[in-house]
Amino acid sequence: MDRRVLVSSLVLGVMTTVAVHAQAQAGANRAAAEKQIVAGERAINDAVAKGDMKAFHAIVSPDAAGIDATGITKINAPDFDKMMQQAKIQSWDIDGSQFYWINDNTAVHMYRWSGKGTFGGQPVPSPVWSSTVWTNKGGKWAAVFHQETVAMAPPQDTPVKTPAKPLPKK
Repeated sequence: MDRRVLVSSLVLGVMTTVAVHAQAQAGANRAAAEKQIVAGERAINDAVAKGDMKAFHAIVSPDAAGIDATGITKINAPDFDKMMQQAKIQSWDIDGSQFYWINDNTAVHMYRWSGKGTFGGQPVPSPVWSSTVWTNKGGKWAAVFHQETVAMAPPQDTPVKTPAKPLPKK
């Protein structure tokens, strides 16, 4: 009886050690991946600013899509590269990076983008809240989806609105 307790305790101790080590390794792997993703995000922005579509396509998945104030865009659309040549970005930066991990191979990178430039002759909105879904494909991180939302100041001294009461049934 005492031997079973000893063996069970030993097995439980080994399992706990392995689980803690695995969690630490996953955390280290995610931290390293987050650095790669931020570097990739910066490389994409740099490619857009320079009009370098070859560098852009090296990081963005061919089946990627995006959504912003102009609508939904698919990277593999026939005129995508031509459309992107309309972007004239003079300066840009990203900050406030945060990550939401879906699994070990997929993460959402959320951040604030700010910059100066035009797209199709119109000023680009700045700042914008952005998020890009990144996935690890064969050991390489690739952007698969991107969205942008124009930033606005939160309402001040605005009471929280409560939903209207439903109308009584007749």
